[in-house]
Amino acid sequence: MDELRKKVRVFSLYTRLFILILQFVCNWVIPDHQAGVFQWTLDPKWEPTVLDRVFGYLLDGLIRWDAHHFLHIAHHGYTFEQNLAFFPLYPLLVRTLASLLFWMQSDYMFISFVTTLKISAVLISNGCFILATEAIYDLSRKVLKDEYLAYKSALFFAINPASIFFSAPYSESLNALLTFFTMTKLAKAFSTKTCISISLASATRANSVLNAGFVVYNSLKIVATETIIFVRTKKLAKEKAEISTTIANILGDALIPGLLNLVGCVGSFVVFQYFCFTNFCRVTKKNPVDVESYVVDYGRSNLLKVVGDDPSPWCQYEPPMAYSYIQQVYWNNGFLQYWDAKQVPNFLLAVPALAMVFYHTYNFVNSHWDYVKRVGLVDNNLLGMPRRPCLDVRQHRVLPRECLVYVVHATALGIFALFFMHVQVVTRFLMAGSPILPWLAAIMTTRSGKEGVPLCEGNSQEVLMKIECRSNLLSNTDTILFQEKLDTDTARWVMMFFLGYTLVGTILFCNHLPWT
Repeated sequence: MDELRKKVRVFSLYTRLFILILQFVCNWVIPDHQAGVFQWTLDPKWEPTVLDRVFGYLLDGLIRWDAHHFLHIAHHGYTFEQNLAFFPLYPLLVRTLASLLFWMQSDYMFISFVTTLKISAVLISNGCFILATEAIYDLSRKVLKDEYLAYKSALFFAINPASIFFSAPYSESLNALLTFFTMTKLAKAFSTKTCISISLASATRANSVLNAGFVVYNSLKIVATETIIFVRTKKLAKEKAEISTTIANILGDALIPGLLNLVGCVGSFVVFQYFCFTNFCRVTKKNPVDVESYVVDYGRSNLLKVVGDDPSPWCQYEPPMAYSYIQQVYWNNGFLQYWDAKQVPNFLLAVPALAMVFYHTYNFVNSHWDYVKRVGLVDNNLLGMPRRPCLDVRQHRVLPRECLVYVVHATALGIFALFFMHVQVVTRFLMAGSPILPWLAAIMTTRSGKEGVPLCEGNSQEVLMKIECRSNLLSNTDTILFQEKLDTDTARWVMMFFLGYTLVGTILFCNHLPWT
């Protein structure tokens, strides 16, 4: 519905403004913590202009932790082996926009290229976040088939507990936009758009390679449907059942487009690994002299491997894949590597997101067991059997059975984060790659007796009033999210999780204190 889509867009814009103002105030009031981590390497001879200082004062609270890596890559390229953990699409977009902005004012030199990089990164992150909020709204309508839940899910995404990472120079917003867009289009059919978007997502974050699972599942679903239709047709009317038609449909609708999408998804990852190999294994014979001297000096003083140095052991791997080596050596990621007594506080930070996903997965399997054991591939209607009535999602606080593939995907992300990663990042890991947490938040905070609102393509006032009150539709910030009564402890806990993590996370992050 256009009216609700506009409301979602405006609300997400105001949440970004709130985050930007909050980070500025907290960065100004609270002294920065010296974290002793990688820093974006700037020319010591650089003399900032007055506007450079002003923008630095406004935006430097966002340039923390991994943001330094992204901006360093956008500025200097992949100069250190450690940078290879960060995929290229986001820094490439930042550099492209920064070059344009710098060129537009190069005759006046109001701001330096360094500042245009900061501005570009913040604009791209926040712009992509607003678009991602619209994308998850469209995806939610497509999958949940409920105007109310789709709208509420988008509102929850706008205040998600990892909000600061979607405004800072991180790739989360871009990845969420591309992933949700891909999921929406895949829910309809394979297309050129899905092939391009799934490829771009894999060029943004490594975990987007798991989106290949959606391609495989959709292909299998088409194959199963076409096969069942052929078998049923053959039984009912033998002369009308043609195997050639079934094979043509399977090839044209599932296998060939599915394979192209799969190649696009995995291909981006492979191409980046090839880039890493050619640049850091001396294939292109790069030398440190090709890099600015102050960048090399920073690398040497911090014991970083500079492009052109002696190749690392991963260059001898078969195949020579840098990503797993970089994660293990520089971030200590790997199976149970993070399971240490001193990391208990970080595990506690991850508990809310993991608990929501794992507990729901358990309930989902129990509630939709007949559907789950058929992997959602076989429709009873196609078999000539009566379809079992679906459970009321509000009454049982469980997603519809059509969400099976999304539940499996989110569970896989959660398990991987729990056993192989710095577990505290799981909140933003899930928010940037899966719609499950906003969907669960929408369901868990909705009264069990509230009726569903079927999809409506127009702007019917009657339907709108079932979702949002008239005064809220006219307001930029007022929504049902903060006005509806939360009738269970679980609902109050979910709301506290989303709002609490948004506030505390922003305060800690902008002062270089550890967070998710």
